Amino acid sequence: MKKVLITLLTFSFSFAVTVDELIKEAVKNSPYIKEKEIDMQVSHLDRKSSSANRYGEIKLYGSFFRYEDNRVLYPIAVPLNPADLVGAQEQFIGGISYFVPLFMGFKNIENVKISSIKENISKIDYKLTKNQLVYNIKSTYTKILELQEQRKALTSYLQALKKLEEDIAYSVSLGRKAEIDLLKVQYNIKQTKSNLDKIKNSIEYLKFSLKTLVGKEDIDTSSLEQIEFQDINQEKENVDIHSLEKIKKIDEIEKLQQKKLKIAKGDYYPHIFLLASAQRNYGNGEYKDLYQIGLKIDYTLFDFGKRKSRYLKSKLELSKVYLQKRKLVLDTQAKIKKALADIKSAQSKIEATKKQLELAKKIEETEKVKYEEGISDLYNYLYAKTQVISAKSSYYTALYEKQRAIYFLQYILEEFKDE
Repeated sequence: MKKVLITLLTFSFSFAVTVDELIKEAVKNSPYIKEKEIDMQVSHLDRKSSSANRYGEIKLYGSFFRYEDNRVLYPIAVPLNPADLVGAQEQFIGGISYFVPLFMGFKNIENVKISSIKENISKIDYKLTKNQLVYNIKSTYTKILELQEQRKALTSYLQALKKLEEDIAYSVSLGRKAEIDLLKVQYNIKQTKSNLDKIKNSIEYLKFSLKTLVGKEDIDTSSLEQIEFQDINQEKENVDIHSLEKIKKIDEIEKLQQKKLKIAKGDYYPHIFLLASAQRNYGNGEYKDLYQIGLKIDYTLFDFGKRKSRYLKSKLELSKVYLQKRKLVLDTQAKIKKALADIKSAQSKIEATKKQLELAKKIEETEKVKYEEGISDLYNYLYAKTQVISAKSSYYTALYEKQRAIYFLQYILEEFKDE
């Protein structure tokens, strides 16, 4: 019988899902990750398209016309000989053409570089999204564990209250206790049940949020495995900020804006195109093959300030990126310091609440004896029990708050992007 019980317990605990298993599933199934994977594919295709634009376009073309009378089948060339002119009422023209921009004020080159930068940004966004996703999963997971500890403590408290209710009810029936004591216990039981319902609802909501993050609604979150509490190395305060992906991203955005500024300058240059075509004009049983190749130059003399406005806008956007970069660096440094401070505060709170819990348990034992001996009333005893639950809840809250603060620091330092 003992072996069967051990086997059953082992079987039931084997179904407890771990945070690492959830993260593994999230990387494969999360819509947030899949969206960024698509973004990377799109940016890669955009880069290929932009690169292909430099080589121009080859097109086939054709047309058919029926005129009211004969028209010259092909263009007249010198020296003109009227006897050589060929006319046709129905004419078909078919051919192939090639058009390529040779010089666009460096726009075509810079556009390729821009598409390459955008591809790099999409790769960085993927890593940052993964880092954010893992942090959200770990943070939500630990919050659920914290609430489960609170539920466990309240459930134990509720069972003790129910046992106390039975004892007091018996004492009341014998005339040893006042009926008001029974009413006080019954009120505390209802209040505790209400608090348990609130915790239950919060756990259900967080578990649904966890499934949403993972991207699998059918994943079993009924039993979550306990985490290992971590400590942190204070040297993380001296991390190289510029090695972080978020800073690399703003660096890429800076390069992007610099390229856009060059494109805006390119509006002041002439644009040169190469055009070539070969076609056959056919009609009335006759045909003529025609060929041509040439250069086309466009230059804007005056556009009423449109180019200037685009250029000034690009300069301002580049200046804005410089400010955003500075702000991001300062903000990241501040968050690192705050996370380290929160970890220290949580550790102090753990130590304080541990002492508080030990004291509360001793007071509860004293008040229980005093109540049973009739020295103190029920209110003092119930208050002492409540303080034990409160201290226990505060202790576990401090433990998980410290862990979440460590997770937040790891998130800021982007330690989850490779999980």
